[in-house]
Amino acid sequence: MTHPDERRFNVSNKLQAILQTASLMPSIPKAVQEVLKLVNKEETTIDELAEAIALDPVISAKVLRMANSAFFGRAKQVDSIEDAALLVGTESIRTMVLASGLMGSFEGSQGFDMNRFWSLSLLSAHIAKDIAKLFGHDGNRAYTAALIHGLGVLAIHKATPEVAQRIDKDCRDTCPYDRADAESLALGFHHAEVSAEIANTWNLPKEIGESIRHYPHPDYNYMRNSMASLIHLSVALAINMADELPLDESAHNMDDSVAKLRDERLPVLQEMQPRFVQAKKMVDMLVTSH
Repeated sequence: MTHPDERRFNVSNKLQAILQTASLMPSIPKAVQEVLKLVNKEETTIDELAEAIALDPVISAKVLRMANSAFFGRAKQVDSIEDAALLVGTESIRTMVLASGLMGSFEGSQGFDMNRFWSLSLLSAHIAKDIAKLFGHDGNRAYTAALIHGLGVLAIHKATPEVAQRIDKDCRDTCPYDRADAESLALGFHHAEVSAEIANTWNLPKEIGESIRHYPHPDYNYMRNSMASLIHLSVALAINMADELPLDESAHNMDDSVAKLRDERLPVLQEMQPRFVQAKKMVDMLVTSH
């Protein structure tokens, strides 16, 4: 029988090995790093955004191509980031940059649905920003936390592909905690812990890392209105939309504590549904055009 101290040592070794792998994963482009910094500012000017994007000509070209796509239906040809931001909005441009940079930096693995992964990450980020005020949180920080909450999944796939592929067969990401629970059984820890450490290595605010760490199972008594609960709810709503389920049926794929929060805010969430639908259309465009 394995001694508890020995098991903790083995788990710690596995986690350290995956974190080391995560540190060896391709670093995100400088443009994405700068845009992530701007996310945490209360106000970002078009000039600041354009200056950050200009750091990466490849991302700049992708953003301009997407801004000129049929999705936005602009009659005027967009040939500068400044014009693109004025025409489609700084929020859309920021999302394009982050989507292009992050999706281009991480490779997929056999049997793993990368399109669904990025769709849920991007959509949950939009939802988190929109509903953050309902929880008394900063929308930009919530956006960043939801956007990168799943990066640990990619690190686990890279470090332990055989284990990750076994988890993939049993887990289809139909709720915010099913994959985390499967990882905990297989590894002794889950992707949210890895994602939190990645956020810390990127020097993001501590609140972002801790909200990611706890998002699969936020504690209702101690974290009732925490950002972890907000991220959990955002991921659940994004999954619901991806699977084309009605908003009032979303409680089945949430932790019970977060389902209570959703019920308290259901009328407001229903009013915001058109915003979520529009965000999903843009996310679908970004993922399929990548």
